[in-house]
Amino acid sequence: MIRHVIQPISHGKRSRLWSARIRLDGWLKARTFPLHVTDERVAEQKMEKLIRELEQEAAGIIAPKLMRDAAQTPIADHLKAFLADIEAKGRSKNTLGKYRNCIPKLCKRCGWVMVRDITAQSFCQWRAASGLGSKTLNDLLGAMCSLLQWMERQQLILSNPLKHAGKVTNRNPKAYRRALSLEQIVKLLAVAPLHRAMVYLIVLYSGLRRAELNGLKWEAFDLDSTPALLRVPSSISKNKKATTHELRAELADALRGYRPIAAKPSDWAFKGHVPRVHLIKKDLEAAGIPFEDEQGRRVDLHALRHTFITLLSASGVAPRVAMALARHSDLKLTMRVYTDSDRLGLDRAMALLPSFGMTKHAAQLTAHAGVISGLLPSSSVASSQPGQLLQFSVPDASGHEKAPGDITRRFSEMEREKRLELSTSTLARWCSTN
Repeated sequence: MIRHVIQPISHGKRSRLWSARIRLDGWLKARTFPLHVTDERVAEQKMEKLIRELEQEAAGIIAPKLMRDAAQTPIADHLKAFLADIEAKGRSKNTLGKYRNCIPKLCKRCGWVMVRDITAQSFCQWRAASGLGSKTLNDLLGAMCSLLQWMERQQLILSNPLKHAGKVTNRNPKAYRRALSLEQIVKLLAVAPLHRAMVYLIVLYSGLRRAELNGLKWEAFDLDSTPALLRVPSSISKNKKATTHELRAELADALRGYRPIAAKPSDWAFKGHVPRVHLIKKDLEAAGIPFEDEQGRRVDLHALRHTFITLLSASGVAPRVAMALARHSDLKLTMRVYTDSDRLGLDRAMALLPSFGMTKHAAQLTAHAGVISGLLPSSSVASSQPGQLLQFSVPDASGHEKAPGDITRRFSEMEREKRLELSTSTLARWCSTN
């Protein structure tokens, strides 16, 4: 073991502050630790304390100093460092805003100030009494776990204390948004003001998101090419990938008429005109479309993106193609979340099934139908004799019930007399003569 205090020399000048030069058993080389004192005796005492801590860390008795310091640091300071790091990595403003809002909110409600305060037990106790919805609870837990996982990677904590808290299961899952029908789309576009109708139209034909609409400039549109194109730059795309969209002819014509004559390529195309929910509600009310349906599903701007993807599926577009047009990375998201099955025309799909050809068995089916019609409505079979085993009460044309028939007993008597199994044709002939 190497252990002594030194005054390091830098640029030919000896430092006033002492440092410890230490190499424990198992270390490949010695390390220098600043002691931040000018007195040699005090430096030696601090070195001895440091050596004991290093030996306890090596034996696993105490946590490393970095973790001990992190445990004494307020969560707010760790959050600042976390946000600065992920912002430098290019995470979106929406993601940063979610972490900036959710994490302090959860810490306040659970009473967490220092990292050492965070426990799965305290979180579960708060969650059980919170009364919040499953999505809100899972969002808060997910945001906090993102911070704790980052701290784990930075070796500031040994492990994520909320790793085994688990998410809340939504036992009554339902869609948050619904897609519009074609009739509703026509009504909405007819009553909305021009600037909002253009926003609705471009979302219905491209599936763009709110942030992407706000970030579009006229230079992104190539309305002179055939077909007209829309290039969404990676700087405003949610998945940070540049994409090119072919625009339908009617959308391109509408954009040409909507674009101001003096508009420059660097001018915003829709910024300031993308409607918020209260304006969308106003247009829906004018069109006679309810904002929420009986299932609680709403129609907002993002619901038009759901409508775009649902229309692709209803038009027979292959799921993988719909996924690419929606710019999703998971096919399940496209099919399960963004496709409204109520708008797919399931009855028309059933009508498209081929005929399987039951003509070969038509005679047998006709005979079997005669048996059933003879059993139930025939008044000749009805009786009210005592000792009957099973009775059928069948209404006649006027709605009055006929007398119950002792069908089961008569079948049993015939079987005992003839001692043979009745075929379908024999049973039909017997019913017609009785």
